[in-house]
Amino acid sequence: MFSGYGFFDYKYNIPGYAGQDYQGMGRYLYMGVSLALLLGLSLFFAFRKPEKEKIVWYLRIAAIVFTASYIIKTIWESYFDIATGRGFNWGLLPLDTCSIVMPACFLAGFGKGKFKEIGEAWLVTGAIVGGLSNLLFLQALKYYPFFTFGAFYSMLWHFFMVFTGLFLWVTRYVKPRWIIIVYAMILHTAVSLIAIPLNYAYDWDFMLYRYAGGIPLFEGIADRIRAGRAPWLVTPMVYGLYIAIFACLTALAKGDGALMETIQKKKESTEEEPR
Repeated sequence: MFSGYGFFDYKYNIPGYAGQDYQGMGRYLYMGVSLALLLGLSLFFAFRKPEKEKIVWYLRIAAIVFTASYIIKTIWESYFDIATGRGFNWGLLPLDTCSIVMPACFLAGFGKGKFKEIGEAWLVTGAIVGGLSNLLFLQALKYYPFFTFGAFYSMLWHFFMVFTGLFLWVTRYVKPRWIIIVYAMILHTAVSLIAIPLNYAYDWDFMLYRYAGGIPLFEGIADRIRAGRAPWLVTPMVYGLYIAIFACLTALAKGDGALMETIQKKKESTEEEPR
């Protein structure tokens, strides 16, 4: 058993913890509460759309808060890593999929023209994918107990990733168009071109391009590919998976948009009928 730890204790300073809460009730409680909140908030904002100016301010504030919290968390972890003689943890570099939410929010909130569209496109695709995957399979609980800063940071980060993407979809601030897939992949590819060479140079797994670590089903496929003669095939497989998932999200948004328009027209026609 693990006990006697504080809220701000670092993962290596929690004796006896080996990921027990990952399969515990805390993870499923977080998952259930988060999904219920996301559904409720999505329905609320779908029918009570805020002004566009307010959405822009949300994106600007989100960009600053995401970045500031990332810096604080990195300093916090680095202090313990360096103080305990482990040195700087290069895995903290902002090159994983979930870190792209920072430049995406800046582009969407402060950018203009195509830069703004690129940021928005990634938020309604990549932010939902990355946030939802961790919302369902909260990796932080493999290292931190539920009631710790490390776990709460991850829970809030990934919840607001998903919320931000859904918020832009349901308010129709971002219109569902197929070009969104292209715009989203521009930003995704830009970060990938940095992450992939580093993965192969230092045996890292940024954006899951080397080992597909944590992706259900595909992690096992990646293991078999790497055991063969062309281990590099894992990278294009994961890249293609991103494109496929982004396309599925866009298709769902287009279908939902058509449904909402039908409901709205039906409502308007009913209100116009003479009594």
